[in-house]
Amino acid sequence: MVPGMKLGFDSKQNLSWSLTSWKSDDDPSLGDDVYFMDHRGSKEIYIKTKNKISFRLGPWNGILFSGNPNMKIYNDLKFFYVNEKTTGYYSFGYTGNDVLSRLVMQPNGILERYGFSVKSKTWSSYWSGPKDECDSYSRCGPNGICDMTLADFCRCLQGYTEIDKTKWRYRDFSKGCKRVVKNLCNSGEGFLPITGVKFLDITNATIDYTSSNSIDECRKLCMKNCSCTAYSSADISDNKPKGCLFWYDDLIDIKKFGFGEQQLFLRLPASEIEKEREKNKNRKIMIIAISVSVATFLLLGFLPVIIIWWRRNKKKRQKKNNIGGSTTLNFSNEENPNWKDELVFFNLSTISSATNNFLIDNKIGQGGFGCVYKGKMEDGEEIAVKRFFKIDGQGIHEKMFMNEAGLIAKCQHKNLVRLLGCCIEREDRMLIFEFMQNGSLNAMIFGENSRHNLDWKKREEIIIGISKALLYLHEDSRFKIVHRDIKAANVLLDEAMNPKITDFGTARLFGTDQMEESTRIKIGTHGYMSPEYAMEGIFSPKSDVFSFGVLLLEIISGKKALSGYYNHPDSSLLELVWRLYNERKTSELLDDCLFDSCVEPQVLRFIQIGLLCVQEYAIDRPDMSSVVFMLNNENSTIPAPKRPGFCKRRNGNRNMDKNDMPTSSSISNPIPCSTNMVTFTTKDGR
Repeated sequence: MVPGMKLGFDSKQNLSWSLTSWKSDDDPSLGDDVYFMDHRGSKEIYIKTKNKISFRLGPWNGILFSGNPNMKIYNDLKFFYVNEKTTGYYSFGYTGNDVLSRLVMQPNGILERYGFSVKSKTWSSYWSGPKDECDSYSRCGPNGICDMTLADFCRCLQGYTEIDKTKWRYRDFSKGCKRVVKNLCNSGEGFLPITGVKFLDITNATIDYTSSNSIDECRKLCMKNCSCTAYSSADISDNKPKGCLFWYDDLIDIKKFGFGEQQLFLRLPASEIEKEREKNKNRKIMIIAISVSVATFLLLGFLPVIIIWWRRNKKKRQKKNNIGGSTTLNFSNEENPNWKDELVFFNLSTISSATNNFLIDNKIGQGGFGCVYKGKMEDGEEIAVKRFFKIDGQGIHEKMFMNEAGLIAKCQHKNLVRLLGCCIEREDRMLIFEFMQNGSLNAMIFGENSRHNLDWKKREEIIIGISKALLYLHEDSRFKIVHRDIKAANVLLDEAMNPKITDFGTARLFGTDQMEESTRIKIGTHGYMSPEYAMEGIFSPKSDVFSFGVLLLEIISGKKALSGYYNHPDSSLLELVWRLYNERKTSELLDDCLFDSCVEPQVLRFIQIGLLCVQEYAIDRPDMSSVVFMLNNENSTIPAPKRPGFCKRRNGNRNMDKNDMPTSSSISNPIPCSTNMVTFTTKDGR
């Protein structure tokens, strides 16, 4: 679907416009997935897979579809939605001349929006859906809400309870929830405001544009109808709410986003309203109690508090003097100018004491930019201290420190290593992290004894955990972040063997509409770097996808990406996997210690997903939202992969088979590959 095309219908002329997938990537006959607008209700847009609804975009609110709140960040695109009596359609167009975009319904059931980069002359995906488990239509059944932050995804709306508690325990949520109080037409009822959710399916809803713009008017109309279970404003464009949207009976397909401004008002019986009042009352009492306690404390201990405050500020002044007074370095991180305000600063003496003056026995690792020490704080908390090599002037090590401190301070995800703070005194630059009991994934999967501790179930959890962390960095964090050095050594394992990505020294911030960037300084690890980055200096979120694919294949095989033990013709892990895949011998790739614990079809599925991630050209690789979806949905269709990006093949005179047709216009000479597993830096001359 390109700009100017319509998705919808014209009942007067008996016309309809929809977007149907191909049967497969190389078969253009009609596939099983259709992107279309429904004629009923408020003309919502859905994806059907084999004639069954699999995804819903959410109702249009005058600005965007509530199921795709990120639509508003597409500054170069303008969206159109027409809803008339006999006609309804959705379309999009450009606001400028420098952007090209298209919408594609893929054979695997994923809808993707592509943007064209004039610089590299390639198409790159920058939005796709469904993204996750909660995008599956009615994932939690009627009156259930899907929340990706919950372990089991699903919970009942307030005022509702599970219809079949036994099935819910076994993660079968299809029957959904029912009202605790059936009769809604009693005195004392009210409405609970809910924000940050995908609005409910409106097939059986009604829209009333005859009422006033006041949300209070919508409330009164809903209250008069005993069947009305929820309401909201229908149109919030121009900050002037217009009309009312009313839902009746069961509420279908609700997803929690955690952000968003439009409110949904859920009807609750008097008993639930009373619970809300009690909560608010208790909250007020707690606030009053805390306020009184604080006031009493201040009155009784005014002088000691002033002394403590003065001492702490004295230390802060000393820190600032250490930061700015003893060195000429400039700490203005352009990508996060307030990064110092987001971190806790430690004294050098505190960190020296915790690490026993950086005792060699406490050294647990070393990389290209510094050493890592294990430490123990006075309160018993174990920490990991990354001490950057001392430098004169503002060199690359200083930039790595600032970059890592500035970027990771923004990030909060269970699969990212938590930064506790930093230390900046004179020439010393240190980052203090939570300590990971089980060390690096690199040591675990390649250790002769330790790899036996990772059965298939645990490796599957590690793969999915890493994929979710990358999805967070690329799409769900406050800023779009490309890591640029995803590898086994940069994934740590906590006490429960949960994976956590670390080392953000090479990471880069991307603009919301930005698809790629180029650099003369290539920083990364051979074997994990995507071809376009290794040889052309072009990187994007798809570069991380490539690295993730290599890492996935390493986790499954127990073999390193580059190693001397590969015999001709397999000079790398990717060539070995590709050969076995074409010979239909993929099961031979499995780590020996997985045979007793793995489900072979699932492992082979993961290998195929890994091959999709390491395809030579970035446009062919899925984005992380598609990867997470495929890893978590066993019934989703996985396309056949094209040849991986082998370093030795990426040159101007190669022979290509039917799976090698390039989709990028830029091909250059190869660079030599190293089997070294540490991060390297290559500078290209001007």
